[in-house]
Amino acid sequence: MMASDEQNQTSAAVNTPTTFLQLPEGSKVELQRGAQAEVVGNPGDGAWLLVRIIDDPDDPSAVGSEELVFFTDVKGTR
Repeated sequence: MMASDEQNQTSAAVNTPTTFLQLPEGSKVELQRGAQAEVVGNPGDGAWLLVRIIDDPDDPSAVGSEELVFFTDVKGTR
């Protein structure tokens, strides 16, 4: 198996609802669109996170904004 295939499987394994059930506030996540965010709220349902954008190369005006993201919007945790 090629490295990129292994990486894709690892990312998919990390990106599950179970991963987000107890993800604490303050955790850093990378969104699929390339933005970096900090968890500011977690309802504990495994599906949704409230995040504050800390870096977004495609939309610098988004930095500091908060948004609700679904688990499939998250590329991984840092």
